[in-house]
Amino acid sequence: MLSILALSLITGCTPPVEKKTTVVLPMIDVAKEEVAIKQVVQAALDAFIAKSYDATVATWAHTPYIVRKDIVGWDSVNIFYQELYEQWKEPENQVRVFKASNFDIYINGNFASVFHDEHLERIWDGEEETRDSRVHKYLEKIEGEWKVITLF
Repeated sequence: MLSILALSLITGCTPPVEKKTTVVLPMIDVAKEEVAIKQVVQAALDAFIAKSYDATVATWAHTPYIVRKDIVGWDSVNIFYQELYEQWKEPENQVRVFKASNFDIYINGNFASVFHDEHLERIWDGEEETRDSRVHKYLEKIEGEWKVITLF
């Protein structure tokens, strides 16, 4: 009788076993996603060469949480691009070359962190300018399409 009482006390004091849940994430084709991301990044740069407001804003997510340098939210970013393209109506303002290269892409689900080099050659207000820089962007996959949500 004493052993039954001891056994019930020991098992009664054992903490319940926590059930573990395993989440299986769908496999993604990383190479395919990287190609799609690079296409969006270059499409944004090509839009500058073409002076295409519509092509530029098509690469951005139209959400309140996007950031372009120090501009926050789609409404403000949209106004920035409207004003920029208004300036580009001047014939002397033109982008000759705008290319992305040397990509480092990190994908986590529907989000991607993208580092890349940019080479820019342009004439702005009569001044020729060449610029090489390293850029960081975040993209989000929205309804199956990668869109820029942050540009630093």
